[in-house]
Amino acid sequence: MSQNYSTSSSTFSWLQHALEKRSASGAGMVAVVALGFLGSVQIVPNSAIVWTIFAIILYEFQKRLDQGVPLLQLSSIIAVLQWLIGPSLNYSSSMTFGRYSMYVPESLYFQFAIPATSFFVAVMLLVGSSVKQRNLLRVVERRNFFAIGVVLNVVAIGATVAATRAGGGMQFFLHLLSQLRYVGALYFLFSLHPLRLLFVAGSCFALLSSSLGSGMFHDLILWLAILFCYWFALRKWVLGIKLVIMTFAAIGLFSIQVIKQEYRQQLKNGLDPSIVRMMIDYVTPGGKAWETSTLSLAITRLNQGWIISAIMKHVPENEPFAAGETVKEAVLGSIAPRFLWTDKKTAGGRVSFRRFTGLQIGEATSMGISPLGEAYANFGIRGGIGFMVVFGSFFALFYYGTLRYALKHPTFLFWIPLIFYQAMKAETEISVVMNQLTKGSVVAFGGYYLLGQVLPVRLKKSVLAGAAPAQLLSSQTPSLSRVGPSAVSYGLPLNENLSR
Repeated sequence: MSQNYSTSSSTFSWLQHALEKRSASGAGMVAVVALGFLGSVQIVPNSAIVWTIFAIILYEFQKRLDQGVPLLQLSSIIAVLQWLIGPSLNYSSSMTFGRYSMYVPESLYFQFAIPATSFFVAVMLLVGSSVKQRNLLRVVERRNFFAIGVVLNVVAIGATVAATRAGGGMQFFLHLLSQLRYVGALYFLFSLHPLRLLFVAGSCFALLSSSLGSGMFHDLILWLAILFCYWFALRKWVLGIKLVIMTFAAIGLFSIQVIKQEYRQQLKNGLDPSIVRMMIDYVTPGGKAWETSTLSLAITRLNQGWIISAIMKHVPENEPFAAGETVKEAVLGSIAPRFLWTDKKTAGGRVSFRRFTGLQIGEATSMGISPLGEAYANFGIRGGIGFMVVFGSFFALFYYGTLRYALKHPTFLFWIPLIFYQAMKAETEISVVMNQLTKGSVVAFGGYYLLGQVLPVRLKKSVLAGAAPAQLLSSQTPSLSRVGPSAVSYGLPLNENLSR
C-alpha cells in the first residue's frame, strides 16, 4: 500500500528488529519433537506426553503474549487442546457423550496424533515469526486512525446488509467485508481519540448481540481474544499478571462451554437467560459444571479426536485413502471462483464428514474433519504425519510473509487477523483454511491499499529522516515514569506528540 511511505527501502531496514525470526525457543521445540517420537513408539503414557506438550506450548505463548499477536502460538494451543488433550481426557475417563467417543484404541490413535500434532506445531513455530508490536507501531503517525475506524465500520455495516440479499460466492466475500469492523476496532484502539475504548466496544456490539441472541459464541471468543492480544501487547507485563489473566480466561472459556446447552435451550423456550448469572451458578462449588453429565459434554466439545478416530476406523477399511484428492480440491477451490467451478465444494464439511467417517449428520449440521483428520484420510499414518509437517510449514511461511509486508507498512498489522482468523481453528477443513487465506488476503491487501489512497498513514519525520532505533528510543522517548499511566495503558507511542 502506498500510504505515503515514499522512501527507499533502506529507510526501513532498521525495522527488521521488530520481527523475531522464530516463534518459539529452539530448546522447547526440540523437546516437542522428541515427545512426538515418543508418542509414535508408545512406550510412555500418552497422558504424560500430551500434557507436557501442552505445557511447553503454553509457556511459549505467554512469552509472546505481551510482545505482539501470538497467532501461531494460539493456533498451536487450539490444535493441541482439540487433537491431544480432549482425546486424552476421553480415553482416561468414563465421561463420554453419546456417539462422540473414540472409535479406535488409544495406542492406535496416539501413535498417529501425537507425532503429527507435535511435528506440525514445532515446524510452524520454528519456521514462523513473531512481531514486536510496540517497536513496529511506534513509528507511525496516528492522526487518521479514528477516521479509518469509522470508514471500516460503515463498510462492514453495508456488507452485512448486502449479504442478506446476495447469493453464491458473493456471500463469503461480503462476510469478509463485514469483518472489517474488527479491523476498525483496532484502529480505534490505537488512535488518540479520548473515547476510543467506547468506539472499540461499539465495533464489537453487533457480534456480542448476535452471540447472546443465538447462543453461538465461537466467533465472539475468537475476535475478543485477538483484540485482547493487541491491547495486551501495548506494554510489558510481569509473569504473575500474565498467569492471572490466562487463568481467568481459561475459567471463562470453561464456563461458556458448560452453560451453552442450557443457555440455548432457554432461548429456544422463549426465555431471556442471563449468561453472567448462569456462568456463576454453574462454576461455583456445587454447581452444575461439576456434574458428570456436564463435564462429559465439556470434554466432548473440546475433543476433535472423536472425528479423527472415526476416520481412522472407516479408512481404508470401508473407504480408500483419498491420496491427496481433497488437498488438490482445496488448493484449486481457493483460487477458482464459484461461477467458473459450478460443482465446487461448499463449506460446512458434511460431504467429507460422511465420506470419511461413515457417520451421518443432518443437512443443517456443520462438522469439519480438521486438517489432522484430512491428513490421515488422504495419506494414512506415515504420510499423514509428513503432510502435517508440510502444512505447518506452509501456514508459518504465509504468516511470515504478512509480517514482512507489515515491516514496510506497519498498520497492515491490524489487517492480518482478517486473513487468518478462520484458519487458526483446529476443526476446519483444509478447503476452509485455504479459502480463508486466499480470499482474506485479497480483501486485506486490496482494502488496505484502497483505503490508503483516501486516508494515508504516514511515518514520523524522524523515521523518514533515517533515524536509527537507538536514536528513536533514546533521544525522543521519555522514561515511563514521565509518560504517565494513560500513555502506557492506551498504547500511545512513547514519542508521540499528544497535541497532534
